[in-house]
Amino acid sequence: MVSIATGDLVTKLTDMVENEHIMNHPFIKRFKDGTLTKEQLRGFARQFFFVGPKPNPRPHCAVYAHAPEDEDIDRLYFEEVLLEEATGRESGTSHHLIPYFTFCEALGISKEELKATDPLPETQAMHHWRFYHPMQGNWLEGIVGICFIEAASARRNDIILESLIRDFGFKKGSPELVYWETHASEIEEGHGDIGPVVINKYATTEFMQEKVWQAVRSSIDLQWLFTDGVYRCFVENQPRYQRWFSQT
Repeated sequence: MVSIATGDLVTKLTDMVENEHIMNHPFIKRFKDGTLTKEQLRGFARQFFFVGPKPNPRPHCAVYAHAPEDEDIDRLYFEEVLLEEATGRESGTSHHLIPYFTFCEALGISKEELKATDPLPETQAMHHWRFYHPMQGNWLEGIVGICFIEAASARRNDIILESLIRDFGFKKGSPELVYWETHASEIEEGHGDIGPVVINKYATTEFMQEKVWQAVRSSIDLQWLFTDGVYRCFVENQPRYQRWFSQT
């Protein structure tokens, strides 16, 4: 990638996320169309645990430990992202694992069963990616690699939330929906605010712009790969996934 204006890079990244938005995945469309079964929902919930609720905020902590002292990073990343995931600081909830456990318990999946779930290979790939840049100390790639897709995921989560209410009998505003209501809100969208800020400040060379581009590119690819795996296993019931069929 030839070095370009940082504002142009942000636009290109935003366009890439939009053009390949995860809400357009066939599995998410089953939520939208009301064709998802309870068993498929349970399979998805078990696997999503590893890419959303379970890792956070550990990768965020590693990113913050390696990031430079910067007031914008303190405010937009530490306070609004890390502390929200760890404590529910902005949403007034709690560590985001707790409402997710409550949601899964409503599906008949206990905390112990959830933790004992065997992740699909595609799930494992996304889970490992969440830690890849943070644990290497690549703080800039760690921030942009998650914030661009996390901000966009609010629209996917809104589709899931609507289906849970319409198709599965969940009640709006109930404790069982706190996780999805929080992650379909402006709080989730706000997690993307840090991306353009750090790009404008720190991705000013061709070398760093290429790293930023590849971090976001890989995150999108792996988010789709994770959802592909869920679809292949719990919708298509492909023989390769036989050992996971009972995990619904």
